[in-house]
Amino acid sequence: MAINVKHLAKLVQMSVTPKEEKKLAAGFKQILKTISLLNQLNTSKVSSTFQVTGLENIFRPDKIDKKRVLTQKQALSNAKKTHQGYFVVPAIFK
Repeated sequence: MAINVKHLAKLVQMSVTPKEEKKLAAGFKQILKTISLLNQLNTSKVSSTFQVTGLENIFRPDKIDKKRVLTQKQALSNAKKTHQGYFVVPAIFK
């Protein structure tokens, strides 16, 4: 199977040198070989596993701790720029 490292690098917006390209191609080939071996295993009698620690519902109740709540004024007090009670930050989308 031919692996087009340049195409993959372009998709993730990553530049690669020719040396890195060869190394990545070899790594990808090894990963695909391992996956191929795993796909050959007969897992028809193996039940699905999604949680192996036995822990159940380890989350805390969703309650407000009034001692840790900031007022809006406190939360905005160190902001470089605010507008009508909100933080103003540079846009991240075009």
